[in-house]
Amino acid sequence: MNTSGGRRSTTPKGQPILGSFLSALAGWVSAMLIEIISSSVTYWHSDSVLRSTAWWYSPGFYAAFGAVAGAFIFGTWLVLLVPLYVLVPVRSVLWCWPVSTVCGTVSGATIMLVFCHLNSPQADWKGPTLLAAIAGSTTCLFASLTRKWFR
Repeated sequence: MNTSGGRRSTTPKGQPILGSFLSALAGWVSAMLIEIISSSVTYWHSDSVLRSTAWWYSPGFYAAFGAVAGAFIFGTWLVLLVPLYVLVPVRSVLWCWPVSTVCGTVSGATIMLVFCHLNSPQADWKGPTLLAAIAGSTTCLFASLTRKWFR
């Protein structure tokens, strides 16, 4: 007998995890694209001496950047986004895309600021903090816009 009011759940158990993973992947892709575009613009507007010595334009840099960004993004996904994605009801105000996007922006920036302040309080972390805020907002925007497909 069905006790859920005549409506059966057709969503497989792993679908919320897949939806949250794809959200984190969207955030990672956005961070990678922004880094590649900003590095390319910087490269083309720099002088030839800087171009010849700039190691940060090499494929190895992008691989290392992708690994570090992935550690932040997928670590946050595992600790924060999976539980929220599974436990917060679909009709909650937190799933409205403006609220979710702001929460992602604030959490991404906060996580990066805390990490950076603990490791190097004197350094200028505006760029990485902005990038983390964009990745967080992309992650949460994707999650809020696709929540009904994965819940």
